[in-house]
Amino acid sequence: MAFNVENLFDTEDDPANTGDDTYLPLSVKQADPDHEANCRANNDIDFYAEQCINLDWSETVLDRKIGALAGVIAAAAPFPDILIMPETENPVIVSRLNDALPAIRRYQTLVQLDSTSVTSDRGIDVAIASRLPLAAPATAHPVDFGDDTELCRGTRDIIEAPLTLPDGKTLHVFGVHLPSGGNPFICREHALRTLNEVRNALPSDALAIAGGDFNLNCSETQGDLFERAVRFGKWGVPPEVMAGCAEPGTNKHRERSFGTWFTWSFLDFFLVTENMLAEQRSMSGWFANLGSFRTVVVSGEQLEASGEGFVSTKRFDPVAGTGVSDHWPVMIDLLSR
Repeated sequence: MAFNVENLFDTEDDPANTGDDTYLPLSVKQADPDHEANCRANNDIDFYAEQCINLDWSETVLDRKIGALAGVIAAAAPFPDILIMPETENPVIVSRLNDALPAIRRYQTLVQLDSTSVTSDRGIDVAIASRLPLAAPATAHPVDFGDDTELCRGTRDIIEAPLTLPDGKTLHVFGVHLPSGGNPFICREHALRTLNEVRNALPSDALAIAGGDFNLNCSETQGDLFERAVRFGKWGVPPEVMAGCAEPGTNKHRERSFGTWFTWSFLDFFLVTENMLAEQRSMSGWFANLGSFRTVVVSGEQLEASGEGFVSTKRFDPVAGTGVSDHWPVMIDLLSR
């Protein structure tokens, strides 16, 4: 399962990370005489600056947020043995979410390396939770932007967690959160190249899956550059991801160039190594069922209905205490035979 948990910050101030200033209790913000100036300096869009100044990210609000996320995760069927979660601040908040799950649903392996906490990218990372043990230590792979470093600025590291499958084989799980759609496509292209480099550094017969928030809209996943990235990385991808801009998807966006209607995109999906495709010969006996790829909508709190007749994802509202995330989770089945 891959689930962008949308700004899962704790309520503590990290002095080394100005990116967490939005997600603090209002009492802490009001006690800091430099808070408003810092918010305006670090947010060039008025909406985000005002949110940074005025949002009360209290323990009560955080409890509601964690409860909403835990409710969706616990209701997924079957319950996922591996969970990839973009947008987590640190290991403490991941453990807190895990503790909010029913006891029989809690994960034994939690990976959150907090590796981008001091970059310009707000200090949110990809976490990986699993019922499977680690086969080796987890690794954070920084994205190499090359000559476009100034253009792309910072982004989340690619997290690699080698997990031990029930029969003793190793599955390399890559958790990704590519640069957002507000960045030029070349920034996401660089991230895909980095993913391919770390994937191709594995032995040729290694089993691997990459999942998370790729931030590729439906136009980009139909493009030649994405197709080549999949081919050169020797990946398989669920066909729905490249099918177009109609339903289904995990997130909506407005196609501003051609109108104001909403289009669906699978921003969140999985890539699996070709040796895990069911139509290929396999010496490992493990397969990824691309046909099982699906969204996970288990609660009305995940749905936003507009007066225009649109249904979309319902992001968490800290004031009203409603919603869950601005992304729907996705699942895929791994099978042995």
